[in-house]
Amino acid sequence: MKFQKSKPKSSSQFSSHSRGGPRGKPGAGGPRPSNSTSRSVPRSAPKVNTHVPQGPLYPREWRAVVGDHAIAEALRLHSSWVECLWLKQGFESSRDLKQLHNDYKNKIPKIEIKPDAFLDRLAHSHQGAALFLNQAPELDWAALASKKTSRVVVLDGIEDPHNLGAILRTSWLLKVDAILIPQDRAVHLTPTVHKVACGGAEHVPVEICHNFANTLEDLKKMGYWIFGLGHEGKGTLFDVKVPEKIAWCVGAEDKGLRVTTERLCDEIVRIPQADAASSYNASVAAAMALIETFRQQEILISKK
Repeated sequence: MKFQKSKPKSSSQFSSHSRGGPRGKPGAGGPRPSNSTSRSVPRSAPKVNTHVPQGPLYPREWRAVVGDHAIAEALRLHSSWVECLWLKQGFESSRDLKQLHNDYKNKIPKIEIKPDAFLDRLAHSHQGAALFLNQAPELDWAALASKKTSRVVVLDGIEDPHNLGAILRTSWLLKVDAILIPQDRAVHLTPTVHKVACGGAEHVPVEICHNFANTLEDLKKMGYWIFGLGHEGKGTLFDVKVPEKIAWCVGAEDKGLRVTTERLCDEIVRIPQADAASSYNASVAAAMALIETFRQQEILISKK
């Protein structure tokens, strides 16, 4: 099923102040005014260095979270993972940012004030703050194998961060146990993904798989059925009987599932639509599959 796309410098170098006085001998401060021998030359006002480096802005092993809801959820659940908080210059004029600063100024290891240009490099809609954490939720494969009822999402080449973010948010609300994504040709946990997910990234582990074939075979051994979304499916989403343990495969926005992934699926399922020439957005298709899965599985659980 095809889907539509909906060397770094230390912080002190970016907040330097002018040391005052015209150039001259070190410490001399330049000549005094001719009409006074007692007054010193006043220092110039502090300036913020707005130069933005072109290299990485933060260590690769960190993850950057932007967006009010995403930051709040990360602080609520994983405050011990926090390394640093960036606030935009002039944050005092924002009630929410000022409250964030006051609440966590003694709890976060480092808070730095940055020009908007720094935050703009992370995400265009950063809302004036960026939180950096040194960990992300990890998938417990043993716990996954032991579950009696479970939902997993396999994203086969999703490249739009808005799609991954939306799928994460839906997965959180519908109790998905894991999201699996490939190492290459796929978006990972970017700042934009975190913002769109609105905290979902703190609840649902995202596992990067180096070999999809091995991963899907492992899921089958754990008792999972692999269902793929595709136009060529014989049964529709509302005809299929959802198993207790299921992994939904959602293809790339432009090409759908790869042939190699389709072959690993136990069944290909299509979503009804009025116009066969078009297609659903990837995150919308995933949401429909998950809500029907949630509905059927919750009915099964309630009958037991």
